[in-house]
Amino acid sequence: MENTIELIKTGTFFFSQHTAETTFSDMIHQSLLRSKENQVNPDWKKGKVYKELWQQSVIHNEGLINTTLPLMRDIYRLVEGTGFMVVICDNKGLLLKTIGDEDTLKKAQKISFIEGADWSEEAVGTNAIGTCIKEESPLQVFHHEHYMKVCQEWTCSASPIFGTDGKLMGVLNMAGPYEKVHRHTLGMVVSTAKAVESLMNLQEKVRRNELMKSYLEATMNALTSGIILVNQQGEINQANKTLQNMLQLKEEDIIDKKIYEVFENKIFQNGANRLDVKDGDIQLKLKGGANGRHVLLNSQPVYQGEKQIASLLTFQEIQKVRQLVNHFTGNQANITFREIIGENQLFLNSIKEAKAASYSPSNVLLLGESGTGKDLFAQAIHNESDRRSMPFIAINCGAIPRDLLGSELFGYAEGAFTGARKGGNSGKFELADGGTIFLDEIGEMSLDMQVLLLRVLQNREISRIGDHKVIPVDVRIIAATNKNLREEVRKGNFREDLYFRLNVLPIHIPSLRQREEDIFLLASYFIKLYTRKIPKNIDSISPSYKKAIEKYEWPGNVRELQNVIERSLNWCTTGVLSLDSLPDEIKGHHGEARLVETFEAKKEDIQKQSILDVLMKCDYNYSKAAKKLNISRSTLYRRLERFNLK
Repeated sequence: MENTIELIKTGTFFFSQHTAETTFSDMIHQSLLRSKENQVNPDWKKGKVYKELWQQSVIHNEGLINTTLPLMRDIYRLVEGTGFMVVICDNKGLLLKTIGDEDTLKKAQKISFIEGADWSEEAVGTNAIGTCIKEESPLQVFHHEHYMKVCQEWTCSASPIFGTDGKLMGVLNMAGPYEKVHRHTLGMVVSTAKAVESLMNLQEKVRRNELMKSYLEATMNALTSGIILVNQQGEINQANKTLQNMLQLKEEDIIDKKIYEVFENKIFQNGANRLDVKDGDIQLKLKGGANGRHVLLNSQPVYQGEKQIASLLTFQEIQKVRQLVNHFTGNQANITFREIIGENQLFLNSIKEAKAASYSPSNVLLLGESGTGKDLFAQAIHNESDRRSMPFIAINCGAIPRDLLGSELFGYAEGAFTGARKGGNSGKFELADGGTIFLDEIGEMSLDMQVLLLRVLQNREISRIGDHKVIPVDVRIIAATNKNLREEVRKGNFREDLYFRLNVLPIHIPSLRQREEDIFLLASYFIKLYTRKIPKNIDSISPSYKKAIEKYEWPGNVRELQNVIERSLNWCTTGVLSLDSLPDEIKGHHGEARLVETFEAKKEDIQKQSILDVLMKCDYNYSKAAKKLNISRSTLYRRLERFNLK
């Protein structure tokens, strides 16, 4: 065997086929051939050291080193004092860390078998480390099997270390005097390398579990619902940040406590694993008399296999659920003071008073005729207040039958009356919690409902119809009426105490006939609004049209004006809004306007004939005709269309 190796090294021996007696011999033969092809000099005295590369590799393989080093120390203790050393290398053959007897390390230093040295096959030929990397298999290289002569005083046993992805991470090697070679040495190294792999695999699983735990905690804490995990003994094992904030408790005040030690609700007395709750509506109260919160509670069992090991409880604050419902059902105010149009001083004073009322928590009473815009004022007050992000719920007290108004305002419990929804139903006051409720036509409310409303105003709490449970509500009330409530009080139709509760900040909204200068301003706004919806091109408004709408009394106020403008646009057949497009009740009272309209019609006939004459003189050249008429071509085209001359 020794002669064969020497012949390979000198180049006078050639392999025709693999005939080695053992697998190791086959690996060695193949390695010796590779070493010859790589032109490694067997007479080199030492390997090469790359300190900079070593420093980079140590940083890159920090995990491998930290995992392997304790096991390297353990295996070294078994051979301490026998002249052996233990080495960990990276996957390129660079020595990362060495442990050994002082004399052995000095001996290894002479051939540069030190930290930072390159012991790949390409660098030093056949050796346990380099050949192990090439073959990715454990092997022992003894004495003369080393390619470099200076290494033949050693016997080396190496085993690859694979990462969790199956790729080679490094090599564990034990080197010592060749005369102390023993096949058990390789077994020790292989066992230690496998232990390193198992430990890294375990560390990766722990890392992934920790990562998953972090993901789950982040997910739980991001939820808007409070979450508690309760084991079978009724102990709270986990509670997310949302719940801690909801209860205003620290984690140590909740975790590992019995659930009935935290909450005083009777449903928790038997623990959480026997809760029969599905989206149940409960009052969540803490021990020690702390204020409760109205929540929806849901309980879901947690199983390990077929065995229940815990219960997952979710708590959703009723107020936040209602806010979400209000958002999607459109219970929001859309109007601001910027969108309320008017220049009349009396009207501007009303806006000033309404803005001042926005910053107060007091009740507002809007007074004015039907159609003056009381609902717009209510929305604007809400949007100007600090409740702007909360619900705005409007209810017309005169549009709902008296028998239904109570359940509409205050809600009802399950079984309160025939046809009552299972689980009951929330009323408008509950839905408006934290925001504003607008009670329009408050003067139409029955006396028995006025009593219930008075209780809300006094105590800021309600009870659903058919239920004794009291529900606190934080609601700002804006009421509106077109009646004289003082007169209604005198007649006995409206409670005096309720009147004084509502009439804290009264705001009078003037009628449209009191705002004559605003009539055409509003009309122009509505014309622009509806021409975007109705496909009509309006070039002008006739003087008679303008005069008619300005002189009309408008008993229906702004609402009536809006209706008339929309009707006029639908009836208009030309590009001019004329008196003919107005309803009879408006134009019929204005003979003077009719005379003006007749004059306007004659004026248009003259204008039409003038355009025809100019076109004929210009041989129907539109550019010349427009220039002669002193108008633009686009204006000429519009007039041709208006006069049906196309």
